[in-house]
Amino acid sequence: MAGRRDEATDDVAIVGGGIGGVLTGAMLAHAGRSVILFEAMDYLGGCSGTFERDGHAYNAGATTLIGLEPPLPLGRLACLLGVSLPALPVDPALKVHLADRSVRMCRNREALLSAFSMAFPEDDVEGLWRRAFRVADAAWNMVGDLPPFPPQRTKEIAQAVRLSARLLREGGRDTLRPARSVFSPHVRTGSFLRCLGQLLLITNQAPSREVWFLSAALGLSYTTLDTHTAMGGMGAVVEAFARKIPNVLRGNPVRKIEPQGSGYILHTANGDYSAHTVILNRDIWGVDRLFGAREPRMETDRHRLKQHDRWGAATLHFMVEDVFSPEMELHHQIHHDQNPETGSHSFFLSLSHPDDRRLSPPGYRSVTISTHTDLSRWESLSREAYQEKKERFRDFILSQLFRSIPEFRAAKKGEILVGTPRTFARYTRRTGGTVGGIPLRMRNFPFRYPSFRTPLKNVYLVGDTVFPGQGWPGVAVGAMGLVRHLEPNLLV
Repeated sequence: MAGRRDEATDDVAIVGGGIGGVLTGAMLAHAGRSVILFEAMDYLGGCSGTFERDGHAYNAGATTLIGLEPPLPLGRLACLLGVSLPALPVDPALKVHLADRSVRMCRNREALLSAFSMAFPEDDVEGLWRRAFRVADAAWNMVGDLPPFPPQRTKEIAQAVRLSARLLREGGRDTLRPARSVFSPHVRTGSFLRCLGQLLLITNQAPSREVWFLSAALGLSYTTLDTHTAMGGMGAVVEAFARKIPNVLRGNPVRKIEPQGSGYILHTANGDYSAHTVILNRDIWGVDRLFGAREPRMETDRHRLKQHDRWGAATLHFMVEDVFSPEMELHHQIHHDQNPETGSHSFFLSLSHPDDRRLSPPGYRSVTISTHTDLSRWESLSREAYQEKKERFRDFILSQLFRSIPEFRAAKKGEILVGTPRTFARYTRRTGGTVGGIPLRMRNFPFRYPSFRTPLKNVYLVGDTVFPGQGWPGVAVGAMGLVRHLEPNLLV
């Protein structure tokens, strides 16, 4: 598609086709806005997309897909937009592998409590999870109604006050307490505390001693929501929403944005485009690079945002012979001693559904493994040292995988692709290869968590580094908050 000039101005230009950009674009198009979306890669989804290598398809990150039933965010948006999502329910949502035991995290709450009580008989599992369920139920029931954050308009402030009062009334005082203070009377063994810490790292991106019980409760309860596997890969879900956006330009990176009249001109690889409003589906640390030195306000904002810490990911992708029983779970978290290459103590594995025609060619299944890593561990390495570190990481992960799920050891495996923060930086263009959003530490969340607002008029942010944070539900809620700001009547 040829580039267009000012006479063909779009109402909204979205830079980046990750979950946040696509959901925002689909909602605004539904509201009647003229929307154009630019994506640098040839596929949508970013860190939650599905890529192909040598004829095989892999999900970029290992993750579950939750909340496809109303009133949860993705389910609500699918109903609003008339989107049919290519997903099948899975239960249990997750199997947790410990050193000497495993626990299946089922949707049924009594089954979940029974499984953890058997694994940790000395701990008060039921007492802790009952408190978590109360807080989480109150929060999940209202998360789709959150106003733009931080609220500024009178109506937004009033809604925030109403929801806060309701959350405190229904969830109790635990909503305002640090997680560790709520854990204290229930957690009696170090093994249970370590297990909880790794579970919360999936959703909170921070250890249990540093998060509020509100966010911990959401993390401990999410497997009891509807959990699905995306048929055709996570990217297929993104594409389902993207079909509601009239103009989606893949393989067309935006290189620079400049003010022009009352709007902006976007310089892309394939021409110039004009728009009144610009929405950036970028991480908060990389936004200023699109505007250059002419926008000192963005440079100043970048220094403010440096205070937030961040994670990277290290990954394995490969095809594996389908030697598994029909009862084999699709999602696994494997706990282990500290990984010397990443510093992590667990990794997450996602296995494609056997009936997935794209990810599971005859006789094989697609595997994605991901784990947290400090970005600094992969910086300033020579080419040789970098390659050696990747090989050591691969060997450590495979050794732990074979210990926990022995079927993988003898199964035939294709080429094992190793990803690092450098890989994510190259393909997704995220600053330093960051993934997973900003940790939900008490010092950040919620009042110091970045907003969708920027110092520039009609320029906004969406994605996992703005409130309320990472994961499909968090990014969806953030997108809904931005759309409520731009179209106050759409999500009433």
